[in-house]
Amino acid sequence: MTLINTCILMLFLQPLFVYLALFKQSKYSVKPKSSLDNEDSMFLFIAPGLSVFYLDQFWVALLYLGSVCLLGVLLAKIVESKANKQLTRDDSIGFMVASFIFFGMIKLIIVAAAYFFTDDASSAITEDLSPAKEPSLTISQMFSVDYLYSQFKPTVYFLALMVVTLVLKIIEYKFSLKEALSGILIMLSAILVGISPLFGEAYILGLIANFFIFFIVCSTCIEIDKIGDASGGAIAILYGYILMMGLGFSIICKLVYELFF
Repeated sequence: MTLINTCILMLFLQPLFVYLALFKQSKYSVKPKSSLDNEDSMFLFIAPGLSVFYLDQFWVALLYLGSVCLLGVLLAKIVESKANKQLTRDDSIGFMVASFIFFGMIKLIIVAAAYFFTDDASSAITEDLSPAKEPSLTISQMFSVDYLYSQFKPTVYFLALMVVTLVLKIIEYKFSLKEALSGILIMLSAILVGISPLFGEAYILGLIANFFIFFIVCSTCIEIDKIGDASGGAIAILYGYILMMGLGFSIICKLVYELFF
């Protein structure tokens, strides 16, 4: 399984992991808002540990899978106020370390088994889940403006759209204008959070970057609405619903493309 497919699968499973970690009733938990139980929350932190299966591109895999885990933790924090259990820092650190230890032991077992039962033991050490090696880039190449723009072009356009939306929201508030246009742009942006990375070269990172950009700008716009109307934040439910629908559609499209094309 390629790294991108693993990231998409983990991203697709994050809502389920959040439910298991925060909302599933456990027979070992008797107090509301108690700390996470091991068997429920471990799934939320397994993604970074999978990077040990991609030793030839470990740091890239750690960045991608760690970003997926961070997105899941952010989602958990957003819904934590309605959850049955809390997400604590000690739990997060402990289960993150446990994830690396668990999958590291599995990797060692695979290497040991290959050493004793195969003729080419050296291949087992470098073998990972990816069927083909990707050419590595230097640090200077990865952070060059041209390379970043080529990878995150849809995200740059999405950021520009969100900046325009925020400026328009401020103008509408200052001059008491009708807010229909900014509201339409926010709903359009909620759809594009998941759709636009499909047209870029860095799907996972673009998706995560779009999510954070939308979250910050949309939260700011909602706070502006609350200044004039305390109930203005109710529209956030609609934005969240559109956002989740767009993300789900995007992940399904990417998964189908990677599996069948």
